[in-house]
Amino acid sequence: MKSDNGLYKLIYEYFETRLLYGYYACGDSLPSIARIGDMFRMAPGTVRSALALLEKKGYIRIDARKTARVIYEAPRFSFRKNAALYFVPRRNGIMDLAESGKLLFEPLWEEGLRRMDQKTWDRFCRPPEEPFQGAVSMPVSFYIMVLSNLNNRLILDLYWETIRYIRFPYLDNKADVETEVWNAGELSQEEVISALRNRFEVSYGKAASELFAFMDEAENEFSLKQVKQIPFCWDVFRSRPQRRYSLASRIIREIIHGSYPAGSYLPSLPHMADRYGVGMNTIRRALDILEDLGMTRSYHGKGTIVCTEPEKIEAAGREIREGIELYQESLQLLALTISQVLLYTLRAEGEEVQKRLGESFSWYLQEGKGYLCFEICITFIVEKCPLALVRECYQKIRELLPWGYPFSLLRMKGKSLHSVYAGCTEQAVEYLKNGRPEEFADSWRRIVEAEESQFRAFIRDSFPLPDPHGAMERQAPGQPAPGTI
Repeated sequence: MKSDNGLYKLIYEYFETRLLYGYYACGDSLPSIARIGDMFRMAPGTVRSALALLEKKGYIRIDARKTARVIYEAPRFSFRKNAALYFVPRRNGIMDLAESGKLLFEPLWEEGLRRMDQKTWDRFCRPPEEPFQGAVSMPVSFYIMVLSNLNNRLILDLYWETIRYIRFPYLDNKADVETEVWNAGELSQEEVISALRNRFEVSYGKAASELFAFMDEAENEFSLKQVKQIPFCWDVFRSRPQRRYSLASRIIREIIHGSYPAGSYLPSLPHMADRYGVGMNTIRRALDILEDLGMTRSYHGKGTIVCTEPEKIEAAGREIREGIELYQESLQLLALTISQVLLYTLRAEGEEVQKRLGESFSWYLQEGKGYLCFEICITFIVEKCPLALVRECYQKIRELLPWGYPFSLLRMKGKSLHSVYAGCTEQAVEYLKNGRPEEFADSWRRIVEAEESQFRAFIRDSFPLPDPHGAMERQAPGQPAPGTI
């Protein structure tokens, strides 16, 4: 695995946090590479990249055939300051997560539990041969295992990114070596799950309460009352730099909305570079993606023309395969969360906003643009949801959704996209007009579920791909690496 995809930073930040906050002392040994790989379910190469960065930063020393040894030594008073400088600027984000997590992670957890097979459960209940210092806490490990049942890298990515942001689960049981004993013969699966959920809620609540008390003191102690807040930011893991993908998605959205009509030429490379604020190479790479998707065609000496519909999609390339996978995963994430998220947002905004949203849907339907109602729904959440983490999550999903557009055109060749989506959208709008937000929100769950099912079937039949979870270098955090389990 290449180390430049960012996954090694999860391991790096985990140990950096424990070093800076005094969990490890100078002279202590870190777990072996194999054990760290088991903790995070990542390949040895990713672990080595993390340890190499820790060594480069002066935290540890790595000697051949020995476990890494801590060489970082700081005055004890600095541990408190280090914690204050990290957590106080993230106070608002940590508070937000308590509510956002109910909307985003609880439905994912429930679906993951529903899919858990007996083999996976037995593996989890088997206690480690030798409990060791520094292991990821049992509730976090269980969450990873449950979410892994969804077979969705994007969801695992989101979960790990939130843990990276709040960080205090990294410090669970920081004073003692955690020893977990689960006896599957004495406790039923339901009892163990219930115990873990209760423990997670209690430990999270206790840790959060202690953390906020600490931040109250630290604000005065270190003059941090006016510190600028740092919001949660979700950087979706990709095998290559992000900018080209974001730009390709943006251009597809502009094509959908008519900024670049079919048959027209895109602006010149210098004009596009100036408009989008990126370099010429990024523009070229984004245009390569659009051409592989069948959205554009370039002619030497003339420019790049927008196609009416893709005649062919080059799905064999890694970038397109990755885009397909991310689109499928974003649909699954939406299908499992949109009903709760949309209803929460509607209730927070009130009846007047609900009325205006219904009018907006009706206008697009009357204009023959029912296919845009999907984006309008996501945009409503991005702009109106009171919870910052939900807005960030749905903003990233909105950036991924345009990847489905060329495949929809190809799938429905000869049909109007409006006619395909108008019926289900009109029914949803009727619920909203009649003051039935619960049915409106649930209708969008069904719409997304149908889209996910149809898209997966189309890809399976039309673009048979190599092993979707082994062919690409986009291993997600928490995704079992070969040989680690």
